[in-house]
Amino acid sequence: INYANEKLQQKFTLDIFRSVQEEYEFEGIALGEVTFADNVEVLNLVEGRMGLISVLNEECVRPRGNDSSFVSKVNTMNKDSECLVRDKFYRDYEFGINHYAGLVTYNATGFVSKNQDTLPLDLSECAKKCTNDLIYSTFQNYGAEVASKSSKPKKPGRRGSGSLVRATLWTKFRQQLGTLMANIAETKTRYIRCIKPNTYKKPLMMQQGMTIEQLRCAGVVGAITISRSMFPNRLEQDITLDRFSCLGAQRGV
Repeated sequence: INYANEKLQQKFTLDIFRSVQEEYEFEGIALGEVTFADNVEVLNLVEGRMGLISVLNEECVRPRGNDSSFVSKVNTMNKDSECLVRDKFYRDYEFGINHYAGLVTYNATGFVSKNQDTLPLDLSECAKKCTNDLIYSTFQNYGAEVASKSSKPKKPGRRGSGSLVRATLWTKFRQQLGTLMANIAETKTRYIRCIKPNTYKKPLMMQQGMTIEQLRCAGVVGAITISRSMFPNRLEQDITLDRFSCLGAQRGV
């Protein structure tokens, strides 16, 4: 969920901040410096070459891969990352990430086994005998597909990015998320921000500090700032001429 939120926040940043700055620079319009939280480093930590996805997939391939080894490799390979948190009170299977919305501490227990996304043999055999047509047809070729993928020869001289790497749960989610973001990119995006006013789930009650922090982390404060420092209202040329041509006519323009 946090990975998906980071991708959506990146889209928001591109739409609201970077694209506006580039447009104003292209038009030669002076725009004051507007600071905003950029989560590129967090995404690099998650999906980069030495990021969490790659390290976890590699750990799933190792015969003795385990959760503690995964956390140790992440800390070693990303020791220069400012968004990766290493605390002396963390256990060997814990690590933290400074997301755009704040610090999140992760317990990596079960990460490796869950990421492999393997279905128990007895369950697949049971599904093959199911009387439901959909389940029956889905699992008829399950065992054969797994066997064919695992028996593919590896290229000599290379450590194969075997079927386990491609079939991991996180890899599947990353592909699905990429498809989602590609579809969103083809649309005209509108953003709706949901703000939690208090921690007690009570009506007509607002904790100001908590609310302001959510607005800041979500980029709403930055979006308002950049709107106030530029021209927020824009009209197409034909609409502008139709609406304001009378002003020019009065002046003989």
